[in-house]
Amino acid sequence: MFYILLKYLKIYSNNLYVPLITNSPSSQFSLSSFIPKFIHEVKSVRVKYGFYGTNARNDRRWLLMFILARFPLGRILGAYFYRVRSMNKKDRIQEIDYPDLSTSIFPDLNVDLAIKSIEEDGYCLGLKLPDRTLQAILEYAAKGDIGIDGEPSLSFKYADKEQAEQKYNQAILIGNYSKVNTECLAMQQLASDPKLIAIASEYLGQKPLLVRSQMGWTFVASKEAYAQKGELGSPTVLFHYDLDDYRALKFFFYLTNVDSLSGSHRCVAGSHKKRKLLHYVFRSQSDFEIADYYGSDRVIEICGQPGTGFGEDPFCFHRGSPPVNSPRLMIQLEFALNDYGMWEM
Repeated sequence: MFYILLKYLKIYSNNLYVPLITNSPSSQFSLSSFIPKFIHEVKSVRVKYGFYGTNARNDRRWLLMFILARFPLGRILGAYFYRVRSMNKKDRIQEIDYPDLSTSIFPDLNVDLAIKSIEEDGYCLGLKLPDRTLQAILEYAAKGDIGIDGEPSLSFKYADKEQAEQKYNQAILIGNYSKVNTECLAMQQLASDPKLIAIASEYLGQKPLLVRSQMGWTFVASKEAYAQKGELGSPTVLFHYDLDDYRALKFFFYLTNVDSLSGSHRCVAGSHKKRKLLHYVFRSQSDFEIADYYGSDRVIEICGQPGTGFGEDPFCFHRGSPPVNSPRLMIQLEFALNDYGMWEM
């Protein structure tokens, strides 16, 4: 048992760097900056109270994770103890078996280099959907049902977005395909790709669970419109990190052309293992605060043509951008150690 715990300490040791005392002005405590952050955090919790409450009721482990996973030691111990516990409860967890890597749809993807990049920088680039897979998914996107904010009861087709806004009397900012995982074979193949699972397995230190498989639109709107959605919208405006499990890994794939004006993704290289103390309390940070602490050169903007993909540790500071010129269609896959039932599959 002690040997296994040491293994976890080795795997997660890169996340233990916490600058307790520095001479950087950005590291100094300021009451004037603390109060607005505290108010924002309270508002975010209030906006997502229903979401948080549902998670806590569905799985009592979630609340403990949400509190502990923001701290390095909590992530280490939580990942270890809950994983051991889950391994003894086969009915609570379904391991993902995957075939030989040669069956992957990513023949040029170097698994070892991808893992190394994520460990060092918190993200990896270089993924590319094959044309055949991309075309199959886009064909489904043209005819599949889209739920407003992921709500299946408020559904519409992509071509009928304007009529849907009139019907439901609201501006549609975000729409997710509610049945993509059961109706789109190409999406199923992507989510079970052996190389993606191999990367997640090695990075997480265990065979992972696929806890999220999602495809959705982010439509053109102002920053103010997204900010009014509270925490559901503010991650598009503010840098933040996710608390979905003690350890997790995401893969993203653009299905439309994405540049700075059409919903590009930004992440902060190395921020998954370097934090200011207040970062562990306040998950959302402004562009200025991120650049001041990490340096603007550490902020990586990811753009690309349809099919462009990348991996990311969600504990890394990241944010999207409200599309200005054209909407963004994107796939998000998330692997973790535990499934708290947060996302419908």
